[in-house]
Amino acid sequence: MTAKAADLAIRGALVISDGAYPRDILVRDGRITALVEPGASGAQREIDARGLLALPGIVDAHVHFNEPGRTDWEGWASGSRAAAAGGTTTVLDMPLNSVPPVLDGDSFDVKKAAAESASIVDFGLWGGLVDADPASLRELSERGAVGVKAFLCDSGVAEFPALHQEDLVPALRAAAEAGLLVALHCEDDGLVREATARVRGEGRHDAVAWPLSRPPLVEIRAVAAACAAATFPRWKRSVRSALPGTWAPT
Repeated sequence: MTAKAADLAIRGALVISDGAYPRDILVRDGRITALVEPGASGAQREIDARGLLALPGIVDAHVHFNEPGRTDWEGWASGSRAAAAGGTTTVLDMPLNSVPPVLDGDSFDVKKAAAESASIVDFGLWGGLVDADPASLRELSERGAVGVKAFLCDSGVAEFPALHQEDLVPALRAAAEAGLLVALHCEDDGLVREATARVRGEGRHDAVAWPLSRPPLVEIRAVAAACAAATFPRWKRSVRSALPGTWAPT
């Protein structure tokens, strides 16, 4: 019995796997199904990849495609094409710069529709964590949000407020109960404002003024607060299961 021809054969690509070998990459129904000797299988469509390397696509877990609302900053059409040109085949988009920001089920649906109509790469969507509203977080979880992102300082856009320190524990609890990963932008808001005012008061507008407005203590204090909240005794285990282990500023 003759095997069904593949939808697509990428012919003669140099595949790196326990060595480097020319192979035909067979694709059926949008998925790679086999690596075979060059010319060993038929296909409805072919791409000549002789002399080219076949590399796995990159997953970029932190992009800002700000559509809808701020497409002029970067939208799905231009952003996804730039990603593809650089070898990125999946992007995970941050929630804050679109209008509306992705804070609940309805806004998730709006962002998803924009992405589906314009993106040429696969995508996932982060939701936002700006309070401890369990209903909104459940909606994001049910729609398949990658996780939720919170800022411990001013996010830079009015539509996406900071998560204040007194709200951190209940917000993390609500996210954990919804089964959502949490990513935190860890900069202490009070220290940022104080350092920024000092730098501006000195009339500084050069490139070095930016790191001076965010000295190391800004991150140290915010990371400490986040770690303390994540080990709150009543729900230590559930939060640890919901939070990734990396607390670097995002």
